[in-house]
Amino acid sequence: MAHKMFKAYSFLMYFLAIIAFFFLGLVYAGITEAAKGQMLAGGAIVFGYGVIGAFIGLCLAIIFAYNLKRHLIIKINVLLVLIIAASVAYFTIKYQQRQKEKEQHKIEQQKTKRPTTRAENKTMNSLALFTKKIETTSDMELKSEMGLGMFTPNFHDNKTLYFYGNLTQGKSVQEHTPIDSITFKQREYGGFDIATAPPWLVPDHLKLDYDMLYFKVQSISHDFIEVTVNTTNNQTRFVDRYAGKLMYWPEFLLVINSVKFPNPEKHNIYTRPFEEAGTTKTPYSFLRPIKIKDEWMYVALLDYDFNVKGQGWIRWKKGGKMLIRYSLLS
Repeated sequence: MAHKMFKAYSFLMYFLAIIAFFFLGLVYAGITEAAKGQMLAGGAIVFGYGVIGAFIGLCLAIIFAYNLKRHLIIKINVLLVLIIAASVAYFTIKYQQRQKEKEQHKIEQQKTKRPTTRAENKTMNSLALFTKKIETTSDMELKSEMGLGMFTPNFHDNKTLYFYGNLTQGKSVQEHTPIDSITFKQREYGGFDIATAPPWLVPDHLKLDYDMLYFKVQSISHDFIEVTVNTTNNQTRFVDRYAGKLMYWPEFLLVINSVKFPNPEKHNIYTRPFEEAGTTKTPYSFLRPIKIKDEWMYVALLDYDFNVKGQGWIRWKKGGKMLIRYSLLS
């Protein structure tokens, strides 16, 4: 029986099983939405399902080659070919549908007869320019209006973020009427994009391929958070406090990549959290936040390769203004 495992028709079955079950793994990942809400990891998760499927297919093929007769193996090969053909057809149709949707989206953007379409085009152009700015400038310097922290919407569970204008004190979110909104759409293999947005939207940070959409928080009440929705003119709107996550500055700064001073020569690294303490002259390129205590931040001193060269305290804010710049991407 074992000699059949080394016949040409058996090797063909191994090859076809790997391909067929790889496709079946991808299809299964799509049906079960395995990549839903996984952001950048979505593509890797889907591919992983394909690899697992291919491994299962190979194991089954080896078992069949050992136990089944030649005519049954040939029938299995025919079945595997049909599965592969059906899978190729399925993914081809899905690709064509995506291309058709992209073309339809382009056509809709080119229409200029309706005022709403012009507004939507202006919005998406503004967002594209702002995203490009963030991609080329990873260090975002805070404006003089420091605010309370950052707010990020929960677009994994809520596909719409509503904006509210003037509030009536004492009334809940349900008793207010939204004046505008952002809507989100999920990519096929994970991650989100903005589907529609108001033309005035210029948030502090927008880079959804890195799961980033942050608004600076100006005030907070029981049901609402006031956020800056346009960083060019400091325009604010209110959002449902529970439509996302509020991170006050200490919490936000502890999850970012690094911080630095705009003018390092004007600031010292202290051995203790007060200005009368001694200073350290250890050379560094970046500062990574470790702990925050009031206006002081304990940091690790990193070189260009992000190796730790020392630790110390810096003053990160003073008089209601932030003294540091922070980097989200590097």
